[in-house]
Amino acid sequence: MHDVNRFLALKNKIKEVRTLALIGIAEAGSGHPGASFSAAEIMGALYFQIMNLDIANPFLQSRDYFINSKAHSAPGYYAILSIAGSFPKEEIKTLRKLNSRLQGHPVRYSDFQKHHSVPGIEYSGGSEGIGLSISVGIGLANKLDNKNNMVYCLLGDGEINEGQVWEAAMAAAKFKLDNIVAILDRNKIQQDGFSDDIMPLDPLKEKWLSFNWNVVEVNGHRIEQLINALKTRSIGKPKIIIANTVKGNGIKHMANNPQWHGRAPSKKHLPLLIKELEGEYMISPSIIAGGSKESFESKIETVEKFGVDMIHLDVMDGKFVPNTTFFHDTIKNLRGITKLPFDTHLMINNPFDVLDSYIDAGCDVITVHVEVCNDEKEFEKINNKIISNGVSPGLAINPNTELPKWIYHYLDRLDVIIIMSVNPGFAGQKFIPSVLPKMKNLIPDLKSNGYSGYFEADGGIDLSTISSCYEAGCRIFVMGNAIFGSDNIIETLKNTKFLLNSILEKELLIESDSYDIKDDWIKNRKEILNRFNVVNKIWEQKKL
Repeated sequence: MHDVNRFLALKNKIKEVRTLALIGIAEAGSGHPGASFSAAEIMGALYFQIMNLDIANPFLQSRDYFINSKAHSAPGYYAILSIAGSFPKEEIKTLRKLNSRLQGHPVRYSDFQKHHSVPGIEYSGGSEGIGLSISVGIGLANKLDNKNNMVYCLLGDGEINEGQVWEAAMAAAKFKLDNIVAILDRNKIQQDGFSDDIMPLDPLKEKWLSFNWNVVEVNGHRIEQLINALKTRSIGKPKIIIANTVKGNGIKHMANNPQWHGRAPSKKHLPLLIKELEGEYMISPSIIAGGSKESFESKIETVEKFGVDMIHLDVMDGKFVPNTTFFHDTIKNLRGITKLPFDTHLMINNPFDVLDSYIDAGCDVITVHVEVCNDEKEFEKINNKIISNGVSPGLAINPNTELPKWIYHYLDRLDVIIIMSVNPGFAGQKFIPSVLPKMKNLIPDLKSNGYSGYFEADGGIDLSTISSCYEAGCRIFVMGNAIFGSDNIIETLKNTKFLLNSILEKELLIESDSYDIKDDWIKNRKEILNRFNVVNKIWEQKKL
């Protein structure tokens, strides 16, 4: 039973995983943030999208199994279980404390261990290299019992230096255990150094192939890639997913830094670290922009190479707006060329009548306009249809539109709100400055009323306007002509990311002063701050 299966809701859950893990580690004064963060998307995809489980019934016979062989990622694992409903989130603050159920390495939950563990934990981890052997045992038993349960085993790349892993790999192949999927958290760091310096693993893919496993390689922080790899069943042999990740991903000074393998941040730094996690952003290029010299397929292939997060699809019907673009049939044809999430913006009348076609076309996010919802009942009908099909629901408002009061009843059932900064209908329009005060008022108001989803800025977003939208609280940015009208798309995307990262670094540095930890913060972030020239910029502003 999945807690969520909507793309943007899942992204939000994974952000919460990192936040909870940080809270626990900072409270304990010890733990492993690096491994917890590199594996967050892997565990999130499994628990919230893939695995058949019922956290309220942990001994369900038909359940899938998760074996966390790299058990030092316990803080992230506990966070996943808590969000899934295993135990109250507040309990994360007892991590590693005397008599806590949340110790440094997980303990298998059973009738005999109820006071020492939490529901959902299948395996007492700690010693490296054992988890795959346990998985083989479970997988073989299930085969003998004619059960369809899957076994998912999370491995660390340092861990697979252990010979026992390769013995288990041979056994899984010998017995054709296609009910086992191993996921290798390939963050390239073990203990206090880089894997290549301690014990090189490459050619890694070829090694697993030679052991007669199916091998798939993905970016382990792209949940759409992970989900696709996890959903595809291997026939007749076990499968391993090599998930290329970054240790400490999400916090810049921890990322790819061996020092943060098992080091806890100061509790004083916690508000800034949480603010950094909340500063995560996504870029969603609109493929109708930039003229028709390139095909939609070519545009998608180009921006995918350069690391965008979604593809924005503007659907216009010539009635709600005075222009026509494309419809669900085009989207369905495009779906086959990329796994990138489709962020579909329906600028059409009567959207409910065609929702099935857009859901079937493979849209991951579907946003409708508040202006076409005649009343609360109409919106509820649309919203329920989108959610019930596992798609992220969104609501868009035009520059001169005010949100109706009834929308406040549904804030927990919206994944994104688009605040239009142009009048919809044509690409290439200029940002309307009066929208900015609207963002600054609306975003904190909705957050204070319980909205935890994303705010998306759409219309005239480029290097001259994106800063203000980010500072106002938008975290998804639709960029059309700024990208596809550019002479150098990769430079435009690099400059955009550099600018947004610089803004966040500036905000964190300024806020560190208010917590009276600026010197310590600069010490931790010196390399990052220098990269974005943040200290010098703030110093120059003070002199002025």
